[in-house]
Amino acid sequence: MTDTPSSPIRLNPDLDLAALAGAFARGGRLHIPNIFAAEAADAVAGVLEAETRWKTTVAAGGAFFEMPLNGRLAEDPGKQSWLDDAKVDGASPLTQYIFDTRRLDQREGHEEGHRDAADAALDFMNSEAFISFLRALTGDDRVDLVDGQASRYRPGHVLTAHNDVSAGKNRLYGYVLNMTREWRADWGGNLVFYGADGHIEHGWVPAFNALNLFVVPTRHAVTQVASFAAKDRLSIVGWVRSHQKVGPQTREEARQAY
Repeated sequence: MTDTPSSPIRLNPDLDLAALAGAFARGGRLHIPNIFAAEAADAVAGVLEAETRWKTTVAAGGAFFEMPLNGRLAEDPGKQSWLDDAKVDGASPLTQYIFDTRRLDQREGHEEGHRDAADAALDFMNSEAFISFLRALTGDDRVDLVDGQASRYRPGHVLTAHNDVSAGKNRLYGYVLNMTREWRADWGGNLVFYGADGHIEHGWVPAFNALNLFVVPTRHAVTQVASFAAKDRLSIVGWVRSHQKVGPQTREEARQAY
């Protein structure tokens, strides 16, 4: 079983590229509703909703680990307490996170021949058509590739403030491709951006089949998903990158950009 869409993943043909490019140039970040054609978006969302191959990744409260899950619990029952005890240290200035992740792979034969619409989405985002779209959208000819992983934020999951600078990664833009149907703002999991004064300057609620794109570095976070959230926040996330050296690349430069 491949769970791939019956037609290839493609951009929504109704997108107004000129208008989008103008909006991105003005703000350095952009929310694009209905980024994929409807059938493709439904296929990707369906895969993530049914996914069982998640791992929880944790860098919080002094704990650092990645743990395979069986459904929503630790695959190794003896390590479930690691997940139960994982929590953010609210006094720490360091970036911290707890969320579930699934690798996306562009190689053939991924996971013993199982490739699905989520894998196909990353393939498409590295296609000539999508790279050309990104170059035209951003006005940036340095765009060469897109990396990505599937993410699932469950109640209590969070990603604290950071700016996405990572030495040697040549990150140009961060992105979140939202695949959660019918999310509510008070469930948390909102992508928020901070101004120089520390206040929230802008933010977006997860919206189905919407692409959020922003310049690196930009200080941002994913707010904690509420304990009463009725579903999981699903997305594909990553960075638009270049083969060229760009931005702060040394540890000291990264520290100063933070």
